[in-house]
Amino acid sequence: MKSAPTAVISALQSSRELAFADCFTITLADGTTIRFTNAQYSVVVPQSGAPALVFAAGDILIDGLKLKQTCGVDIDEQSIDIAFKPTSTIAGLPWPVAVREGRFDGATIERARAVLTNPGGAVIGGALVVMFHGLVATVDNIGRLSCRMTIKSMLNKLAIDMPQEIWQPGCLNTVYDAKCTLSKAANSASGTVGASPTLTIIPWSGSTQDSYSQGIVTFQGGANVGVSRTVRQSTPSGLTLQRPLDYPPAVGDSFVVYKGCDKTTATCAGRFNNLANFRGYPFVPPPELAMY
Repeated sequence: MKSAPTAVISALQSSRELAFADCFTITLADGTTIRFTNAQYSVVVPQSGAPALVFAAGDILIDGLKLKQTCGVDIDEQSIDIAFKPTSTIAGLPWPVAVREGRFDGATIERARAVLTNPGGAVIGGALVVMFHGLVATVDNIGRLSCRMTIKSMLNKLAIDMPQEIWQPGCLNTVYDAKCTLSKAANSASGTVGASPTLTIIPWSGSTQDSYSQGIVTFQGGANVGVSRTVRQSTPSGLTLQRPLDYPPAVGDSFVVYKGCDKTTATCAGRFNNLANFRGYPFVPPPELAMY
């Protein structure tokens, strides 16, 4: 049973008609939090000792995340449709760019209901009734004005392979994660696009042989601002991208590039001097090798 503020319960018992608004909270993996409502008016939820929570109206519309209650530990999976304006932005990027570039990886979406004294009025009880809270699993479709995502309940975090440690030659860490311990900022470099760029080749005088191979380059200026691509190979003349850019880069466009890792001992030692935190097992024999 969903809990609700006492004031809301009293209002439901004493009133035949009440106004309500569905409120959605999107929290990206980097901590960015955005709030929207499907109502025709913004919803303001006061917070004791903190700024009020404002759910903006008229920017995006979300359809989905129905209330579902069952016994057991089945993972609830739902699809939602998000419609947005051409001018709508999230994390400083247009919605299609943000969704396509993976800004919703690891994000959570919560649907809550606000019971109001009247349309556009105060929130009864000063609190919301949470209807669904889950993780973005996949982006199934993305267009100019809408996208569809699959959302799974937080129980999905329990669906992990056990044991977590796998005996394999490659390192178990993800470069720059907590167990890798490397600083992402310390292994980055800023640059500008040189002469004669293409959709897949970024000329850059600061590039060196293989230093940024399998790394990530993120544009900070120009037509591709906010767009990230994997670096297939870095050479003294520039960066070759794994996937073409959406728009041709211009000479002078700024970007930041991060060193990549192929999870081998040679790269860990030579490129990062981080062999103490290497978590692979390079001397494990192949499965085909029979030992007697």
